[in-house]
Amino acid sequence: MKIRILAAIMALIVLLSVIYVFFGKNWFAEQQYLQQQRNTEFIKNELMQKFLEIQDQSQEILDELLNLNYEIEFIPTQEISLERDWSFKYDFDITSKPLFDHKQIYLISGCSLMVFDKKGEKVNWKKAFDEEIIDIEFLDVNRLLILTNGKNMFCLNRNLGREIWTKENAFSIEKSEKYCSVYQISLDKYKRLDSSVILMLSDKRIDVLNTINGKVLAFHISEDNIRFISEFDLLEKCVYIVEGNNFSKINFKVKS
Repeated sequence: MKIRILAAIMALIVLLSVIYVFFGKNWFAEQQYLQQQRNTEFIKNELMQKFLEIQDQSQEILDELLNLNYEIEFIPTQEISLERDWSFKYDFDITSKPLFDHKQIYLISGCSLMVFDKKGEKVNWKKAFDEEIIDIEFLDVNRLLILTNGKNMFCLNRNLGREIWTKENAFSIEKSEKYCSVYQISLDKYKRLDSSVILMLSDKRIDVLNTINGKVLAFHISEDNIRFISEFDLLEKCVYIVEGNNFSKINFKVKS
């Protein structure tokens, strides 16, 4: 009896050994491989997560260093101010933002166009049309294109306002809004700046903001609401504004 039990146990051991050799070894190898893959994937994910966290932290540090660099080096060494150069009262309603070229300022009042010198001292010429002026375009060869709210186009000489040609369009042209509340004065455009700035209009106030951190570098406060502001005049280093019943030139002063 004991011999039979012992023989059965030995047979079972042999059978298990055979099963392990043919199946178990591969199963254990597969499990080991799967575990290695899990470990590799875990390590890769963890490393990637750490890398992304470090990258975010590094970007924050770089941004802080950049802001600090601009605050330390640029802002204290350069002063910007907005100063009124001249101003005159007008007895007509300005209906669009002021425009300018290298030597004249152009003001639109409904159906009329008035052209002043850059000092605001005299009217060089003026011209009235039968329809409201909706847009102006400066052309080459010292010419000016006037678009009215009908279908008419008028090409004028800039110096004298003399009509060169006129044309009727086949379609009506919609009014172009000339109001502008915010725009950038680029370093590429004004080389004296340490960095580009933002010019912002709000009711009775004009602010000059640092593009890096949004800090106010300079401001101008008017007694009346500022209705229109021109683009930046690079030659004169100024902007022209319509405030209440006044038309004013505001100089943009930079001191290093």
